[in-house]
Amino acid sequence: MADAGHIDIVRDRIEHWNDWRRKNTKVVPDLSGADLSDLHLAGANLARADLTGAKLAGTNLSGSNLARAKLFRADLSQADLSRATLFKANLSQSDLAGANLNGADLSGAFLIRANLSGASLLGACLQGANLGQASLFRAKLGKAVLRQASFFKADLSEADLSEADLEGANLQEAVLERTNLRSANLVSANLCFATLLRTNLESAVLDNCAVYGTSLWDVNLAESSQRDLDIMPAQQPVLSVDSLQTAQLVGMLLHHERARYEVFSITLNTVLVIGRFPPERKPVLAAVKNALRRGDYSPLVLDFHLPGSGDKNEIVKTLGRMSRFIIADMTGDRRIAETLDAVVHFLPSIPIQPVGEAGTEPGVAAGHYHKYRWVLPFWSFRDEPDLAARIGREVIAPAEQRAAEIRQKLSFGL
Repeated sequence: MADAGHIDIVRDRIEHWNDWRRKNTKVVPDLSGADLSDLHLAGANLARADLTGAKLAGTNLSGSNLARAKLFRADLSQADLSRATLFKANLSQSDLAGANLNGADLSGAFLIRANLSGASLLGACLQGANLGQASLFRAKLGKAVLRQASFFKADLSEADLSEADLEGANLQEAVLERTNLRSANLVSANLCFATLLRTNLESAVLDNCAVYGTSLWDVNLAESSQRDLDIMPAQQPVLSVDSLQTAQLVGMLLHHERARYEVFSITLNTVLVIGRFPPERKPVLAAVKNALRRGDYSPLVLDFHLPGSGDKNEIVKTLGRMSRFIIADMTGDRRIAETLDAVVHFLPSIPIQPVGEAGTEPGVAAGHYHKYRWVLPFWSFRDEPDLAARIGREVIAPAEQRAAEIRQKLSFGL
C-alpha cells in the first residue's frame, strides 16, 4: 500500500516534492497503487520510487527522473515521458500504449511484456533495455538507440524503426511483419527464428547477423548490406552467406534432410506442364499428369486458363530451369506458342515437347521455337483416350531420352 503522506506531497507543487526528496535521500517513496492520473509531474524526482501498479494514465512526466523506479504493471497509457530518465527502471507488464517517450532515456530498463502499442519513442535511448515479449505494434522508434536491447519474442508489427540503431540487438523470435527498418543499423543483431513478412529493410545494414531459422517473405532488401550472415545454430561452427534469401534456402537444405531431398530431386523428376485447361479439358490434363506419375515424375502445372497478372514468360523460365523437361499443350491458346518463342533460348538444357489436339498444327508452324534443337517435334492426339494410350511411349520416353542426352553432353563439357 502507498504511503498516504508521500501521495499528499507528490500531489502538491513539484518544487515541494523535489525539495522533500533532497532532504530525505534515504527514504524510498512508496507510491504503489496510487492514482496519479493526469497530474503535472514534469521534472519530478521519482528515482527509485515504488510505483508498482500506480495509475499514471495521461500524467505529464516529461523530463522526470524515474531511474531505477519500480513501475511494474503501472498504467502509463497516453502519459508524457518525453526526455524522462528511466535508466534501469522496471516497467515490466506496464501499459504504455500511446505514451510519449520521445527522447527518453530507457537505458537498461525492464520492459518485459510491456504494452507499448502506438507509443512514440522517437530518438529515445533503450540501449541494453529488455523488451522481451513486449507489444510494440505500430510504435514509433525512428532514430532510437536500441543497441544490445532485447526484443525476444516481441511484437514489432507495423512499427517504425527507420534509421534506428539496433547493433547487437536480440530480435530472436520477434515478429517483424510490415515493420519499417529502412536505413536501420542491424549489424551483429540476432534474427534467429524472427518472422520477416513484408518487412522494409531498404538500405539497412545487416552485416554479421545471426539468421538461423529466420522466416523471410516479401521483404524489401533494396540497397541493403547483407554480408557474412551466420546461418548456423548457436554453439555451432559459423557458416556465412551474403544474402538473406540465400540464407533461408541454404539453411533449409542444410538443416532439414527431407527438404534437401525434395529440392535436390526437383530437377530429377519434375516436369513442367503448360497449357490452357478449362473445365472441359481437365480430363486431358489428368491424363498427362497420371502418365507422368506412373513414370515417377512429379507434374508441375501452369494453367493459362486461370486468372493472374503475373509475367508468365518469367514464370516459365524459372520453373523450366527446375524441370526435367517441359510438356507444352498448344491447344486453343496462341499465348502458349508466344511464350515458347519468348523463353526457348533461355532453356537450352531443357527438352521441350509441344503437344496438341489434332488440327492445331497450322498455329504451331507460325512459331519459331520449333527450330531449336532441344525442342522435340510437335505431337498430336485425337482425344483424351488417345493421349492416355500413347503419351508414355511417344512423348515421355523421347523427352526423357533427350534430357539424358543433353545432361550427358553437359557433363562432358560438349
